[in-house]
Amino acid sequence: MPKDSLADLLGELETLVSGMDDWLADVSQMQPLRNEVASILQGTRELAAEQSSLTARRQAVTQQLRIMKGQGRDLVIKTRAAIRSYYGHRNEGLVRFNIRPVRRRSRAIPEGVGIAMPAPAEPPTASPRATGTLGAAPDMAPVSPAPDGDSRSES
Repeated sequence: MPKDSLADLLGELETLVSGMDDWLADVSQMQPLRNEVASILQGTRELAAEQSSLTARRQAVTQQLRIMKGQGRDLVIKTRAAIRSYYGHRNEGLVRFNIRPVRRRSRAIPEGVGIAMPAPAEPPTASPRATGTLGAAPDMAPVSPAPDGDSRSES
């Protein structure tokens, strides 16, 4: 049976059952096999009906859920509006209801007034006693040329 559709399977099972009913008098040993095919046919029909019923039910539940979500959103808007009208739109207590209160803007600071910036500091210089310690200035003495026997010299 290479066919996969449910309608084709049900059609084949019905054909087998009706065909076996016609020949059952001649071949009585086929009775248990015919009963098994008939029970599979009946079970498949019941499951297909239940599946279509569940599909319809799922669609109905999805539609009801969509309606309830819309009503819930409307109720949230009405409730927040009622809370805001009761407490006032500037009350900080609105925060506990996830409602942002209206707050005043902070005043702009004039350009002349602001954060005081310190004058730039002079770069540190090395003291004569700190020549061998960390943070001392690097040695700037010229490097002497390499001796003649060095392999790195260019010839």
